Amino acid sequence: MPLPLNPLEWAALAYLALLWIGYDRYARHRACRQDDQPSLSRSLRRHREAWARRLLQRDMRMTDAGLLASQERVVGFFASTTLILLAAVLTALTSSAQIAELTSHIPFTQVQSTSQIEAKLALLLLILIYAFFKVTWSLRQYGFAAVVMGSAPQPNEELTPEQVQAFVKHLAKLMDSAGHDNNSCLRAYYFALSVVCWLAGTLPFLVAATIIVFVLYNREFGSSAVRGIQGAYIAPP
Repeated sequence: MPLPLNPLEWAALAYLALLWIGYDRYARHRACRQDDQPSLSRSLRRHREAWARRLLQRDMRMTDAGLLASQERVVGFFASTTLILLAAVLTALTSSAQIAELTSHIPFTQVQSTSQIEAKLALLLLILIYAFFKVTWSLRQYGFAAVVMGSAPQPNEELTPEQVQAFVKHLAKLMDSAGHDNNSCLRAYYFALSVVCWLAGTLPFLVAATIIVFVLYNREFGSSAVRGIQGAYIAPP
C-alpha cells in the first residue's frame, strides 16, 4: 500500500514540526531571560506577581475574582470552539473524495489524491486534539487559581515575608502556567491554518507556515501591545 504523502510532503511536514518546536523553545527561552527585551510571557508574569502581592493588601476582592472569572470565560470559549472545529474536521474526513475533486478545479492548486486529503485532515484533527487538551488544562488551572485566591489570607493576618513571597510566587506561577497552556492552544490554531493551506498544495503550506511564525514572533515580542504591557508595570511596595 503506497504512503499517502510523497517525499516532498514528508519534508514539508518535518519543516512544520521544526518551526513549531523551534519557536516554542525560543519563546520559552525569551520568557526566562532576565533582561529588558520585550516578551509577552515575561511581562505578564511580572504583572501576575504584582497582582498577587497587591491582592494580599485588599479587604474586598470582588474585582480580583471578576478578573479571574473573565479569563476563565475566554479560555472556555476556545475550548467550546475547538470541539466545534473537531466535529467539522471529522465531517470533512467523510467527504475527502469530494474535497479532492473540488480542489482539483481551483486554479494554481496541486492535484491530490483522496488519501493525501485524508492524511492532511487527519493531521489537522491531531493538532486540534492537542489544542483541546491544552486549553482544557488551562481552564482547570484557572479554576485552581480561583481556589488559591479564595484561600488568600486577609490583610489583618500576621504573615512573615517568606509566607507572603511564597503565596505570591505560587499563585503567579499557577496563573502563568495556565496562560502558557492557553497560549499553546492559540499557537496550535495558527499552525492549523497552515495545514488548511496544505490542501491547496505544498508551496502554499510552506509559505503559510513561515508567515505564521513571523506573525507569532511579532505579536509576542515586537508588538505595541507587548511594549504597553511592559511599560505599564509598576513594582508593588
